[in-house]
Amino acid sequence: MADDSGVKNLRVLAWPAGSHLDPMAGEMRDVEEATCKATSPTTSECTYAVKSSAKDAAALPDGVWHVSALATAKDHDTTFVPRAATFTVKR
Repeated sequence: MADDSGVKNLRVLAWPAGSHLDPMAGEMRDVEEATCKATSPTTSECTYAVKSSAKDAAALPDGVWHVSALATAKDHDTTFVPRAATFTVKR
């Protein structure tokens, strides 16, 4: 991700499509944060890994999941993408 002022943070929320959850930008301010590393003064590479126990992971619903993302720049500009990525949980 990139911004002229630099990247401050990236918040992410993974949610099962079957839940019919529809996150809004304001709700994203309190979700988990990805780890971002600056690759230039205006660009960062961000990664996010879900931390859970084997028991918690086994309880996740199978099927399609969506990832919502809220990026915040150092000048406080924000960009919200309600469905930034999709993945499938299979067992």
